[in-house]
Amino acid sequence: MNEVADLKERMKDFWALGNYPEVAKRFVPAAEKLVAACDIGVGDRVLDVAAGDGNVAVAAAQTGARVTASDFTPRLLAAGRERTEALGLEVRWEEADAEALPYPDGMFDAVTSAFGLMFAPRPEVATAEAFRVTAPGGVVGLTAWTPDGFTGQITALMGEYLPVPMGTDRPIDWGIETTVRKRLEPHASALEVTRDRIVWEFDSVPATLAWQERNFGALIAARHSLPSKEYTSLLTRIAELIRQWNHATDGSVRLPAAYLLAIGRHDR
Repeated sequence: MNEVADLKERMKDFWALGNYPEVAKRFVPAAEKLVAACDIGVGDRVLDVAAGDGNVAVAAAQTGARVTASDFTPRLLAAGRERTEALGLEVRWEEADAEALPYPDGMFDAVTSAFGLMFAPRPEVATAEAFRVTAPGGVVGLTAWTPDGFTGQITALMGEYLPVPMGTDRPIDWGIETTVRKRLEPHASALEVTRDRIVWEFDSVPATLAWQERNFGALIAARHSLPSKEYTSLLTRIAELIRQWNHATDGSVRLPAAYLLAIGRHDR
């Protein structure tokens, strides 16, 4: 347990690196689809776990739901609170660990997590907690990058270089349908898993790399911790992935980032 607690403290520092709100702007379409798939609406009690700066919280609050957004990184909580206040949305922001949620059983009609729960060090514990705080008749909904999409490939590549993991050693396992079914089905009376994608667009390959070096926390962590030769090797491999996955033919960059959307019905 001390090892897990130490890991989580290091993860807080890790997720505070870079400019996560700038990165998360590109995830907004997935957050909106998650809210729609969970059928969130007026008066619903919603908990967004590992909320980041609030993509799901914003989309849910705009439906008229009563939203609590939780994350264990104070910097992200502050960014999310500032964002929702600027939008005039009523969202309750609270520091919370996805593996030990400080809420009573059955408190929420929907529990969501967009590309957040997938980084919990103990997936089974985080899954059980999400369903525990969901009321009978409610839903647990999440999104996770798949291993066979661009973002999944980048996540796997970063795992080869980073001495400090982002959470679990294989977060992209959440994007494998058989794995997500194995984790959610014991808690759900029904489970729907669909596949979608986000397209990352940039002006050029150099612009893509520059944006990642400026904003992507994992790459900043790598730059701080790796010898320059290894970091240069990492950048070279990222550039190769960008070229390999690029669907544009005019010098710009269009990268398809595939993800799974899973909705578990909590009727038990």
